[in-house]
Amino acid sequence: MLVAAALLALVIGAAAGVGGAYYYLSTSAPATTDIGPVQPPTRISVVTDEDAIVKAVAQADPAVVKIVATTVREPSNPFEFFFGEPRVQQGIGSGFAVEYQGRKIVLTNAHVVGEAREIRVQTRDGQEHVGTVLGMDRPSDVAVLELEGDLEGLATVSVGNSDHLSIGEWVVAIGHPFAFDHTVTVGVVSAQGQRPLGGTPDSPVRNVIQTDAAINQGNSGGPLVNLAGEVVGINSMIFSPTGTSLGIGFAIPINDAMQIVHFLMARGPWVGIERAMPNSAGLARYLGLQTDRGVVVLSVMPDSPAASAGLREGDVILSIDGEQITNSDQLRSAVFARQIGDTLTFAIQRGTEQLDLQVKAGTIPEGYYR
Repeated sequence: MLVAAALLALVIGAAAGVGGAYYYLSTSAPATTDIGPVQPPTRISVVTDEDAIVKAVAQADPAVVKIVATTVREPSNPFEFFFGEPRVQQGIGSGFAVEYQGRKIVLTNAHVVGEAREIRVQTRDGQEHVGTVLGMDRPSDVAVLELEGDLEGLATVSVGNSDHLSIGEWVVAIGHPFAFDHTVTVGVVSAQGQRPLGGTPDSPVRNVIQTDAAINQGNSGGPLVNLAGEVVGINSMIFSPTGTSLGIGFAIPINDAMQIVHFLMARGPWVGIERAMPNSAGLARYLGLQTDRGVVVLSVMPDSPAASAGLREGDVILSIDGEQITNSDQLRSAVFARQIGDTLTFAIQRGTEQLDLQVKAGTIPEGYYR
């Protein structure tokens, strides 16, 4: 029995090693003997998309870049302050080039470049460019880089549709784990709509793709690719007590990421709500609110469109232009769906009053999303 199981495992293992392989189980009609029906051994047939993974990698990999971010850590205690020097550290992450409105930019994670004093980007053909942060959104962990120099030969990825992903679909992660260049790992979409550990109720990042494709340190910012060679996610984080892959990794859906890219590149539409939290019966009791619906405003940037319209901390946003708002993701999406200069009607609860505030979407102040 154990030998039969081992042989079956070997067959399945061989099938799984084929690019784009899928296996199907089929059984024939049971045989009949004097002691009753006997089930025949399961037959396994393998259907493959010839070289599917190879072709997907060949399409996406030329646009994948290595990001070397140099940071300077200032002295953290009096001894270091008087006797030490600032420590220069280098971190390695990944990214990929994409064309946005005729302009070649690089997408990566905000945590890869967020504290960098200097950013150098190495392309697949060995070219090195100085990178500059055009904008980054830390809550969503998306950053946009501009590269200096001639970019005519820089390959760009094809952007897929992350809304069309299916559980169990094959995906490929490409990046630079532990500084090993252009490493490819393969897995499936394990789950969708997951909230990564450490996410808070007011975090706009909740719709992440979970995959068992190995993601390690250095993979951050690299693409998650489908078998058509299209980018469907930006690899962002892992769940692991050891710091290495345990088969539970998370990627930002590319549809969400491109929405952030448009927001950063267009510098709006922006209203200036810095933090908001979904309301609940418990929160309403704790804060003494008159409703347990909507989203509670925790902070508003001074002199922002929202502040100018009268929105303030403690207000509860019930709807925007008649669209019910129940979480921070819906709040952000409702704003992103408008254009700079559009006026949005915020229906809010303030104490015992219900008010309508007219908020005119504006542009992001210089340096705010850096």
